[in-house]
Amino acid sequence: MGPISRLSARQTDPYQARRERLEKKAAEKEDGSVKETKNTPMRRARDEYVPGDDRTLETDKTPEKSKGSDKALKQAEGKKPQMCKASTDKVDREIEKLKKRKKELEGQLRTEQDETRRQSLESELAQVERELSQKDNDAYRRQHTVFTKM
Repeated sequence: MGPISRLSARQTDPYQARRERLEKKAAEKEDGSVKETKNTPMRRARDEYVPGDDRTLETDKTPEKSKGSDKALKQAEGKKPQMCKASTDKVDREIEKLKKRKKELEGQLRTEQDETRRQSLESELAQVERELSQKDNDAYRRQHTVFTKM
C-alpha cells in the first residue's frame, strides 16, 4: 500500500533550492560560459525638493504678507534685543540642603540603636533620596530657572 498523501516523512531543507542555484552560478562562473550581467535592482524614484519662490499650486501666485506683520517686523528691527539673566541659585540651594540633610540622616542612622527610630530614619532617608534624585538634574534646573531683565 502506498502513502495516503504526497507528503513524505523525511525532513526537507528549506534552503536546498537556494544552495543549488548558488552552486550552479559558481560552476558557470568557473567555466566562463556565462557573462556577468548587472542584476542590480532598480532604484526607487524619490521626490526631490526644488527650491523656488512660495507659489501656491491653485493660483500660481505668490502669497501676500499681511500688513500687520510688516509693521511688527519694522518695529522689532528698531528695538534693541532684551537682555535677561538666568539664575539657578534657588535650585542649587535646595539641592545643597537636601544633600546636607541626607548626610545628617546617614550619620544618625549609623549611631542609632533603637529599632523603631532606625526604621523611621531609613524611611525619611529614602524620601530625601527620592526628592534629591528628582531635583538634581538639568531638566529640573531648566524648569525652575529664574530670569531677570537687565
